[in-house]
Amino acid sequence: DGVYNFGEVLATPILSVLDNTPNAWLGTLLQVVGRGDVEAFATLVADHRADLDSQPALVARLDFLKEKITLLALMNLVFETPSHQRTLPFTLVASKTNLPLDHVEWLAMRAMALGLVKGHIDEVLQHLHVTWVAPKVLDDNEIKHLINQLDGLSDRATTALSVIHDQTLDLL
Repeated sequence: DGVYNFGEVLATPILSVLDNTPNAWLGTLLQVVGRGDVEAFATLVADHRADLDSQPALVARLDFLKEKITLLALMNLVFETPSHQRTLPFTLVASKTNLPLDHVEWLAMRAMALGLVKGHIDEVLQHLHVTWVAPKVLDDNEIKHLINQLDGLSDRATTALSVIHDQTLDLL
């Protein structure tokens, strides 16, 4: 129940056993949940409704699975947002998680209670300010995204150093 990081499972070749079988949709389900892709989850459930209904354990926990994927969508939104821009409007969170606007505060409180994110909620301005997101195993696309963020940080640091250097010469 408390697992919100599927990176290690998704990185193993074990899921490839499901490829080209009637149960291939289960492997896709794990990948979709791991990405926190709410829209792909809804499509997958609709496309494989009969298969899903034949799995009593999944049917019994479908609401929990929907909550989990929504929490993962929030975590992925935070991860993809540069740290200096992590004051997220409720409208953005609602859009990325496919939740009604009046459910965003509950989602943020749930994520904080589970230790998935840290920060604070400004209900008046309808903003979620996130200062920390739980670490996770990154896939190739997430690593590329992180590299791009680090490159941007390096460029900003180089620019700041150049400005400081130029201004320091004027002081001497």
